[in-house]
Amino acid sequence: MSTFEDRWFEVWFSPGEDLRPTWLLILTPDQAIPGHFLVYDPQENFRIVHSGDYEDVLQWLAEDEFSLVEGRMFPDDGLPLDFGTSR
Repeated sequence: MSTFEDRWFEVWFSPGEDLRPTWLLILTPDQAIPGHFLVYDPQENFRIVHSGDYEDVLQWLAEDEFSLVEGRMFPDDGLPLDFGTSR
């Protein structure tokens, strides 16, 4: 069962040249496992590239020098959160 609080996502980017990121990743709570988070790669058909608790995921992103895009998007903002069901 999903609640509003667990239906958000964050966009993380790898810095590039001329203000264009070289890579984007999407972090969102796992709807099936409370307290678990998934990192999707939209450039690879939204394949899950990492998962774990929030601190583990943040550490993994930091190790690869990803930075958080400021803010979060919620379903009421008009953007879909369905990244598919394949793992």
